[in-house]
Amino acid sequence: MGHKKQIDVSSVAAQINAAAYECRSPYNDGFVGWGYKQDLYRIKWILEDALRRCPNYAGEEEWIREYEKTKVFEYLKSNP
Repeated sequence: MGHKKQIDVSSVAAQINAAAYECRSPYNDGFVGWGYKQDLYRIKWILEDALRRCPNYAGEEEWIREYEKTKVFEYLKSNP
């Protein structure tokens, strides 16, 4: 029997990006922006706690390193 994946990563990412956009929006004051940033911190802490509770898997460290390398290359490309 197959396992149905319950998380839609693109939807989660869209919500996080929307909160970051609202946090930076010049149409919002500091009170509103700070509320969005607090939400982002809460999400960060929830993720960190969830990852600490998960086991480590074969190939996980390599996968993370490859992703981090990709992010560094993207940064270097956009900031010559």
